[in-house]
Amino acid sequence: MCAYKAPSFDTLSALETAPSLFLVLSPDLIILTASDLLMEATKTERSRIVGKYIFDAFPDNPDAPYPGGSNSILSSLQEVIRTKKPHAMKVIRYDVPDNDNPGNFIPRYWQPQHTPVFDDAGEISYIIQLGSNVTDQIMMSKQLAESKDIQLESILELQALHSELDIAHRQLKEFNVDLEQQVIDRTLELKYSEEKYRNLIQYSPIAMQVFKGPDMTFEIVNESMLKFLGKTSDIIGKTLFEGVPEIVGQPIVDVLFGIYHTGNSLELHAEEVSLERDGQIERGYYDVIYRPIYEGNDITGVLGIAIDVTPQITAQIAIQESELRFRSMAEGSGILISTIGIDKEIDYLNATWLQYLGMSLDQIKLIGWQNNIHPEDLEQITIDYNKAMHRHHPFELEFRLLNAEKKYRWLRLKGAPRFDANQAFKGYICSGVDFTEEKQQLLEIAHINIALVQANNQLEHANEQLRHSEENLQFAFNAGDLGSCTLNLLTGQAEISTRYRALFGLPLTGEITWEMVTAAVEPEFLEEVNLAMVNAARYGMPVDSTYAIRHLETGERRWMRVTGKVRVNDQGMYSHIYAIVMDVTTQKQDEQRKNDFIAMVSHELKTPLTSVTGYTQVLKRLAAKEEDSRSTSLLSKMEHQVKKMSTMINGFLNISRLESGKIQMDLQKFDMDLLIKEIADEFDTMSGQHIEYHANGQLMIVADRDKIGHVINNLMSNAIKYSGLGSRIIVKCTVVNNEQVFSISDEGVGVNQEDLPKLFDRYYRVQAAQASNVSGFGIGLYLSAEIIERHGGKIWAESEVGIGSTFYFSLPLSA
Repeated sequence: MCAYKAPSFDTLSALETAPSLFLVLSPDLIILTASDLLMEATKTERSRIVGKYIFDAFPDNPDAPYPGGSNSILSSLQEVIRTKKPHAMKVIRYDVPDNDNPGNFIPRYWQPQHTPVFDDAGEISYIIQLGSNVTDQIMMSKQLAESKDIQLESILELQALHSELDIAHRQLKEFNVDLEQQVIDRTLELKYSEEKYRNLIQYSPIAMQVFKGPDMTFEIVNESMLKFLGKTSDIIGKTLFEGVPEIVGQPIVDVLFGIYHTGNSLELHAEEVSLERDGQIERGYYDVIYRPIYEGNDITGVLGIAIDVTPQITAQIAIQESELRFRSMAEGSGILISTIGIDKEIDYLNATWLQYLGMSLDQIKLIGWQNNIHPEDLEQITIDYNKAMHRHHPFELEFRLLNAEKKYRWLRLKGAPRFDANQAFKGYICSGVDFTEEKQQLLEIAHINIALVQANNQLEHANEQLRHSEENLQFAFNAGDLGSCTLNLLTGQAEISTRYRALFGLPLTGEITWEMVTAAVEPEFLEEVNLAMVNAARYGMPVDSTYAIRHLETGERRWMRVTGKVRVNDQGMYSHIYAIVMDVTTQKQDEQRKNDFIAMVSHELKTPLTSVTGYTQVLKRLAAKEEDSRSTSLLSKMEHQVKKMSTMINGFLNISRLESGKIQMDLQKFDMDLLIKEIADEFDTMSGQHIEYHANGQLMIVADRDKIGHVINNLMSNAIKYSGLGSRIIVKCTVVNNEQVFSISDEGVGVNQEDLPKLFDRYYRVQAAQASNVSGFGIGLYLSAEIIERHGGKIWAESEVGIGSTFYFSLPLSA
């Protein structure tokens, strides 16, 4: 038997409630399910027969007077499979097993009818064996026949024995009365069966209807179907076109009349249907089942069942559209974008990837992407990749890969896990960049640093080899493209290497003064450079400054980093600064590209996240409407996670704007006390901690209210995350020396003293075990510090491990 498309679970479940006695068989004559009425008539449990061969579940009774009923039924089924047409049988005796008395059978007479149901390809999907139980009628006929024999004997006895006339007459009368009672009882049974049939349809939770006659008159329409059609019960008794006039011209009309005239059952999956509801035409998707209704061998009507699958189909369409948008964005991107499935195989590469590799996706799958990875990198990235895949965690890999020119290039590949609407892991979305030049520079810098360390060690441990060490140091400078400078703080004269002079466009020979050096510095950095020199000259502070210059000869804008230390002379005075300078223009450009990339990706992610939020809210409302508490709970969690992702993306966008100088301060006068109360009340409602705000009355300041609110939100969120349930969080706002000082104290895990100076650094995360289970990227406090500093304020923290922390920030009061 060839492969066939089995009916869906919903279809089988719907058929089980249908008001008829029938089996649903596969083309291999395996029982797929049976109606509730048949289970009741045969006193059989459905679980004992589903999945069995029909004649194993219902064997022939070997002791029947006329055995061989299974052969007749088998012949009829084979005729249906061969011709693909319905086949009706004459009445046969086929006893059913007596489950209460194993080994025994219950006599039954049936009038079987076998009807094939086809799939979309025109092949038989399953066969419905409709069995009309005519046992009572057959038994009644036998009783009547026996009754006629008794009457004949009575007449003969009457003729022979006139003396027994009265007795025979009385027996005949009693028999007639009994026969009339049997007819009455059978009529009541038929009426009960008809009522049961109607009730099964009327009260079914599945939309069901029964059409009668060639004009498709509504005979039975249950409440679910009326709701589905958007109609009232007054359509019962009307024809299809009278009750639902908007259906005229739709394909389903031909289907209904075709079933009535041909007897071929039909299933439609995800069928699009347009119906009028409350005066509006609505489109929906439904799984629909239609099959003919027989009375004897004649088709008298059509049974229709409809299951609403609109939410599922709408969600599928939305996912497909989202996938198309992603593919469209990926194809237009210059970034290497790919997707990986749960089988660890690449299932999509954008055009940039294909061009980079010089191969098609099929060729890559055939060769194996591992063969393009440098052998020295393969083992480690395989371990890291498999670990991330096993845990469904993000990953970031750096390795060498053969490009289209068969050259190894350094690649940085980042993977973000993908999840479907049910939070099932579906693989990764990956983005990659070629950072070969950056990697080479990092390696060169690493080598330079090693050379510098070696040179410094030689200077410290072998003064007698000073000349030789200086030569090695100069060699290291030349190899690293570094310039050197010795500035006499007492005279202002500078001894500058040739490379240093070339970097700034200074004369390659002759004396150089500090003023000549600063002439190349861009105006916006001049104050910072001079301040570094003042701090070095007055307080001996080390120099570490990065700033832009304008080359004095070419006018080209370049970025320089200068690091140096101050020497103290024998008189205890700060006499010289020894510094090196390096051209970091490429690194700054890479950093700018990185910031631009983060801003672009964050911006692009906001649109699909907004869509996901919308879809989640729609599905959540649908689940609530259906009273599906489990789905509502899962969707609420999904909505919460999407909000967290949005917050993270906004953080990255703010960092990008901040570092690009695009973040603006919207200064306005507002009441700081009122802002703190609003935020404290919101967190007090949502968190499990006790938040105490010690108000100090109205406190007016001039600042960006939204950004100050962001800072307070971040500090309060951190206090809650790192504190236990039921602990106290104390918020204060006071005035000290014409400054407003805000503080928030918690009873959390606390911070080590060595971590306190780094808390406000970008991407810094405390590595203590107590904080390992708290999520974050180390950008909240960095942003907060930048916002406060741009308002002319200060931010700091005090903490003790195991006791808690207090974070402060101060702002100048408005005039």
